[in-house]
Amino acid sequence: MGWLVFVSTISLCLILPDSGVVTAILPGFRTAVTEKGFDYVRSVGIPILQKQISAMKIPDQSGEAGTPIGKIKYSLSNIKNGGLGIGASKITVAPGTGITVSLSGGSLKVNADWHYKMKSWPHISDHGSCSMSVSGLSLTFSVNIGSDSTGHATLAAGACHCDVGHMDVKFHGGASWLYNLFSSDIAGSIKSQLASQSCSQGKDAINKQGNRALESLPITVNLDETALINYALIAPPNFTTSYIETQHKGEFFLRKAPTTEAPFAPNALPAVGGLTDMMYVWLTEYMANTAGVVYCRGNTLHNLITPDMVPANIRDKFSLNTTTFRIFVPQLYNKYPNQAMSLFVNNTEPITVNMSTGTITGKVPGTVQVNVINATNNSSTEAFVLNTIVHFNATVAVKMVSGKAVVYGEAYYLSTDISLKGSAIGNISVFGLQAAVNALSSLGVIPYLNKFAKAGMPLPVVDGVAFTNPTVKLGPGYLVVGTDFSYTPTLSEGESLFAPVHRVH
Repeated sequence: MGWLVFVSTISLCLILPDSGVVTAILPGFRTAVTEKGFDYVRSVGIPILQKQISAMKIPDQSGEAGTPIGKIKYSLSNIKNGGLGIGASKITVAPGTGITVSLSGGSLKVNADWHYKMKSWPHISDHGSCSMSVSGLSLTFSVNIGSDSTGHATLAAGACHCDVGHMDVKFHGGASWLYNLFSSDIAGSIKSQLASQSCSQGKDAINKQGNRALESLPITVNLDETALINYALIAPPNFTTSYIETQHKGEFFLRKAPTTEAPFAPNALPAVGGLTDMMYVWLTEYMANTAGVVYCRGNTLHNLITPDMVPANIRDKFSLNTTTFRIFVPQLYNKYPNQAMSLFVNNTEPITVNMSTGTITGKVPGTVQVNVINATNNSSTEAFVLNTIVHFNATVAVKMVSGKAVVYGEAYYLSTDISLKGSAIGNISVFGLQAAVNALSSLGVIPYLNKFAKAGMPLPVVDGVAFTNPTVKLGPGYLVVGTDFSYTPTLSEGESLFAPVHRVH
């Protein structure tokens, strides 16, 4: 039956890994789906469930029966589902295993064509139509959710019980008076077939199509040419009576070296609690700091600032020319009077991020190589190099973009520490360069950092799931996104959640 909608929506928090055995103990990324989330799954799932059951094909029925006119062979064909009604429904967490879905008080109407033929001479035959109504239909099934040895999320159908309740069969046309004599026998056969088929189809949908639905979750997320994120499960999901919790690796890797680990481990996250939204996602500073390691290893955080990159509105006060630096570094002007300059800004150590209650701060260690440009051949000559540490704070937001939940960041400049690393023009004092370096950091470092932060980091969710009204809160070493969600099935109109049903004779 139409179980896949439940599995698809719950599985939005089950992230699939890349490859290899997971060895991390603490998560860099964590999710939880709450009772409120389960209630929403039920409310959106039941109408889809009804539609799918109403579209379900019931196989033809055939058999033999003794009648007042002799032994006959009968068949019911072209059996059409006339509509399903569901009384009560609920989804509960089965601690330690998965979820249980229960439906009760259901009703079902079915129409079909009948045909019979006597087994012996004179082989009389007849045909007509019939109507069947079911009441007291109930169904209970469980879905076990776990992970395999590589960290992949897994689904497995558990126990299933379907009680068709009472079935009333009425035959019309032809010798319907004859069929009505043994309608209870036919009703029993159909009830047995329907109950068996419902559970077998449901288990097949969970084991095959349910796991196929999980394939829409990213195995790893490629952010750009340099980095990817590994969202491997590091342990089976944790099922409690009020939420499902999943713990994930949550680590950035170089795309060209996807198994090289960061040289540090995550810190422990606080216990899950205070759950008022449908879903929560925790992102740790560990995750952010592994990004710093990856982009540093990838040698991607560098920028050459040339005179034309200085904003036009400040060029009269600050330009990349040795004349501008005459007061601060007289040796530079004396050796290279009135010459254009370029600045090569390079990240030399991983960017680090610190998350605390209410704030995110960070540091960008690097160097600034000051070059003088030869006007004759446009070549550059190194004048001196500064060690720098740029301090920033940041904000984070979550938005839906093209059907995907994306975490965006934005950095804001605070200050820069500077010291002299080396000089080709003699010993210089860096004190007078502070204002120029501050301007440089605002101009060249922070915008370049924001190029990555504003590109966004997609969160792994099942196709069709959208976050609604997400909020971000900061704690010591982590940020947590609390959100409700909506689900829109991605199946095309008329497409069934079930595999084709073959007729049984």
